[in-house]
Amino acid sequence: MSEFQLTNEILQRSSASTWDQAKLEWSLLEVYEADEPETCLCGHFPIIELCVLVNRTNQAQATVGNCCVKKFIGLPSDKIFQAIKRVRKDPSKSLNAEAIQHAHDRGWINSWEHSFYFNIIRKRQLTSNQSSKKQQINELVLRNMRRSQPG
Repeated sequence: MSEFQLTNEILQRSSASTWDQAKLEWSLLEVYEADEPETCLCGHFPIIELCVLVNRTNQAQATVGNCCVKKFIGLPSDKIFQAIKRVRKDPSKSLNAEAIQHAHDRGWINSWEHSFYFNIIRKRQLTSNQSSKKQQINELVLRNMRRSQPG
């Protein structure tokens, strides 16, 4: 991974001229798992866990690997990917707050599903209906996390 290459790419897409200022302009727009490996702005290949960032000052977008987002930008993408992996391995497990919020922000789940999940997230015993609904929401989020390579 080339830290210089990533820094340079982000600076070119930013209004600020220094890294410390430029990285504050960016926020997480989307996270997804690519069907086909892609290349991060740092040059690393293959990348499956991808994050689309948007610059709040100029609306520029950048797609980077999850590791670069963690290391340089400090956004919650890693927590979202951890929850997705956990639920993919065992659909009865719970998503975390970051994954639920991301799904709601993207419109993958509605406000009722968002509230429902936060109400049951820490409960040890769920009714069969609650468990069924939770797994439906999990499946919906998992489906939306997959994205085919643009093309």
